[in-house]
Amino acid sequence: MRVRFWQLLVPMILGGVTFYYFVYRDRKINLGEKNYVWIIWGSIVILLWWISEAVKLSTLSRNIGVNIGFLNSLKVIFTGFFLGGITAFSIGTFPGEYMALLKIGLDYDDALWIVSVRGIMNGIVKSIIAIIFAVFLRTYNNHILREIFYKIFLAYGLGIFLAYFIIFSKNIYAIKIRELIIRGLVYLEKRYAKISRHIYRFRTALIAQSEKFYIGSLYSWLPLFSIYIVSWILLLSFPISIVKFIGANIRFTDAIMAQAIFCITQSYMPTPGGSGIIELGYDYFLRGVSGVSSAEFIMFLRLFTFYLPLLIGGFVTFSIINRREIA
Repeated sequence: MRVRFWQLLVPMILGGVTFYYFVYRDRKINLGEKNYVWIIWGSIVILLWWISEAVKLSTLSRNIGVNIGFLNSLKVIFTGFFLGGITAFSIGTFPGEYMALLKIGLDYDDALWIVSVRGIMNGIVKSIIAIIFAVFLRTYNNHILREIFYKIFLAYGLGIFLAYFIIFSKNIYAIKIRELIIRGLVYLEKRYAKISRHIYRFRTALIAQSEKFYIGSLYSWLPLFSIYIVSWILLLSFPISIVKFIGANIRFTDAIMAQAIFCITQSYMPTPGGSGIIELGYDYFLRGVSGVSSAEFIMFLRLFTFYLPLLIGGFVTFSIINRREIA
């Protein structure tokens, strides 16, 4: 997988332009009168979030008898952060984690198995959270949030469950869908000669995965959902630290709701990592529900939850790419 430097510049430029817009418009940035105890606490929360993500991955690897270790797990998740953050619709997350697992020595079957189960569990937990927040959105007075986002979240949550049932069941229609996916991979294999070798191995690994293997694993690994839930609690509670740090007149429930909305919908944003769109979305949402927004809140929230992981992930990703070629 080839990564170019300009791909990192695009989200940084989009974010920088957006932040400049907020600072120029609000003209209320004053870092001298802040409660820095809360930003320290927020930094700890973010650190714990990274750790929880790595624990999820290392636990998954141990459950199939391939212990990649905690540090390697951190490298994999930061590679996913980075490649997801520099690609439109965050489409680089899955291949980024897959590539990183191959680079640290896993074979194609094990790497595909880990990212597949990881993706399934992430999707299920996100769908549960989406349904829960859809119910809360019904209480908002804002028409757009109450009607449009409620339907989007509810459709997303129920759609994920339906998609997993179709894709991983033995239903005849599910089998046809899987056959279409395989045909698509065959087309890509013929279309892109330079990476056809990797697509072929991915395709054969995908075929090798048993349907029963996925479902059986999910049933036996239900305790892992506790780690996923803890990770989401950490991520969704982080905005409270920023609100307390800057002393903004933003309700905690609105800050958490904004974080949930854009964490769930980020993969549907056309700009890399949602840069620019998400910042403006935070502004629109908070002004609509709280009657107030804050450039400081948006800047610090995105700094810790997106731009900092993006920069760290860039260093990690380039170090992994420079390893030996995939055999």
